[in-house]
Amino acid sequence: DFMSVTHLWRKEPGVRLLGSRALDGSKVQAPCIVRAPSGGFRLFYTAVGPAKPFPACQGYILSAISDDGLTFRTEPGIRLAPQPALPHMSLRVLAPTITPCAANRWRLPDGRGRLYCCCAEFGADGIASGQRISTSVLSAITSDGLNFEFEPGHRLRDKQADYDTAGITAAEVIAPSDDDGRWTMFF
Repeated sequence: DFMSVTHLWRKEPGVRLLGSRALDGSKVQAPCIVRAPSGGFRLFYTAVGPAKPFPACQGYILSAISDDGLTFRTEPGIRLAPQPALPHMSLRVLAPTITPCAANRWRLPDGRGRLYCCCAEFGADGIASGQRISTSVLSAITSDGLNFEFEPGHRLRDKQADYDTAGITAAEVIAPSDDDGRWTMFF
């Protein structure tokens, strides 16, 4: 039962991708990963660095590839950059999501879909206090792709390791391959 599996998320040690070049030296966040049709994985992520495409740019989408889903190699170039002439895309393009269709279905076996999202939790006085306690991952279920209901509990809590002390602001889940049966969450 997939519902019971969602409560068993655990963090694996290590970081999958660090900013390592002029395109992503200042920020790496909001991963989205897909299985590559030829094998392995492709990771899309939001980045910022000194080589940004224009001075006011606040984020763009880059990619990296991996054979095992653990060790990623960056790919050259920017996948998607802001377009200063378009008001809704003038400064940043953030948090990509890739949805395969046909044979690589994203619906769960029972026909429902699951959406993972991040939530910020604040102190007793709420958001007005400015005291953010946590930014963690939640999930919601849908049967029609339009209406979602939050599931109880958190899928993954922040502040469990040195690299997530500021909270989790994006999460992406990969369905298991036929051979390993494990679900993987990237954040």
